[in-house]
Amino acid sequence: MTKREQSLAKLKSYIREKHLFSAEAKLLLGVSGGSDSVALLYLFSLLRSEIDITILAVHINHQLRGEESEADAVLVRDLCQKLGVPLIVRKINLTDRSENQARNKRFEAFLQVLDAYRFDYIVTGHHNNDQTETMLLNLFRGAGLSGLAGLRPRSGKVLHPLLCFSKKELQDLLVEAQIPWREDSSNQELSYRRNWIRHQLLPLLEQEINPQISTSLGSQAEIFADAEDMILRRMKSLLKKVVLKEDNRKVILSLPVLKHYSKLEQYYILREVIAEISGSRRDFFAHNFENIRSLFETDGSKKVSLNNGLEACKQYNELIIRHSEEPLLVPEPIVVEEDRSRVVWGDYRFSFKLLKVLPDRYSNDLLKVYLDADKIKYPFVIRSRQPGDRFMPFGMQQMVKLKDFLINCKVPKFERDYIPIFDDGEKIFWVTGKRLDQRVAIDENSTRFLHITAEKILDKQLRPANRVRTGEKR
Repeated sequence: MTKREQSLAKLKSYIREKHLFSAEAKLLLGVSGGSDSVALLYLFSLLRSEIDITILAVHINHQLRGEESEADAVLVRDLCQKLGVPLIVRKINLTDRSENQARNKRFEAFLQVLDAYRFDYIVTGHHNNDQTETMLLNLFRGAGLSGLAGLRPRSGKVLHPLLCFSKKELQDLLVEAQIPWREDSSNQELSYRRNWIRHQLLPLLEQEINPQISTSLGSQAEIFADAEDMILRRMKSLLKKVVLKEDNRKVILSLPVLKHYSKLEQYYILREVIAEISGSRRDFFAHNFENIRSLFETDGSKKVSLNNGLEACKQYNELIIRHSEEPLLVPEPIVVEEDRSRVVWGDYRFSFKLLKVLPDRYSNDLLKVYLDADKIKYPFVIRSRQPGDRFMPFGMQQMVKLKDFLINCKVPKFERDYIPIFDDGEKIFWVTGKRLDQRVAIDENSTRFLHITAEKILDKQLRPANRVRTGEKR
């Protein structure tokens, strides 16, 4: 049996075993011009005569190596023409030569073509040696069990059908078929971590530890992948217990429930939550996990930065994973005259209404308050908290520090500067959403009442903000 026949049989067997795709699949082949991708192109040009599939080759020109890059494109174009495979060439611009940026830009281009032509999968030429390099890279980066699982045969819209082949097998196949390929000179640059593993570390491991280390680690990767799949199935039930609230910007977790689980379960819960927000399980490493766990026992509120523009924030009994946001400016104080009916301060809109008679019933909504209009002094100011602020919370007969009050109310440290404080120059008479001051409380002698309503601007349709009241002056 020729290498061509052996290789084709091996490929078909692997596709069936891993259930990679079915008949009539439309497959986008990433072809760089190297031996791996050229072997992919060749094998799938043979496979389409035995399985009803549609294939389209895509070559991404990174434009980093001048004439070499152009020569790669020419080779791929000639091979596609010879094998009767349609080809699309895309050029991308990179601001640096980092592996991450090149990979991300490349897959952005693949996905654009995939969507534009309504294809099913992106197929790459990664093989068993790539699997070994990936596992070692992930091990050194602390990527956990997921990293040791390496490249999956199927990962979302991306297929890796050549993981059952070694690089040597693919090159021997091309030599027999007299199909040329090109070597990327940048693959020899040891400044790239993957190249250092490929050219320095792996030969040493093969010589000193195991000549078949790539085959051995490839088998281990499948075991790790199966183990992680089993854990992920359990995580789905745990997430229902630990997640309090979620949207597309953040997920709020119950810290007491999360702390109840084992460290391994915590790792996978947090990784899945971060993947939900960022859209990827990539780039969550051991140090990220430990940084988040460092928040568990801290007092009050604290946060740590994560990768991909995310942050973890502890607020009392909640752990929030969210997109990092630029700190908001603390709003400037605003003066409220007696004839003002509406004002805006920060994220709040306030409405003021003078009443001579209280409603028969009114709610205990902390954003809608009634107070004695004759116990406040005009004009008053709406401002942020200040050092040394004190007030007399409703129901109490002694002054307390505003700072202590907010801590007792479990207001997160990051939110305290944005709570509107009502100050008439003699006293703080309302801490918005928290408590009125006892000194403006309605009693049996009260004859005029001020009704103040606060609403979050983002929660309501915008209305005129600073409207002057018509009619009676107070």
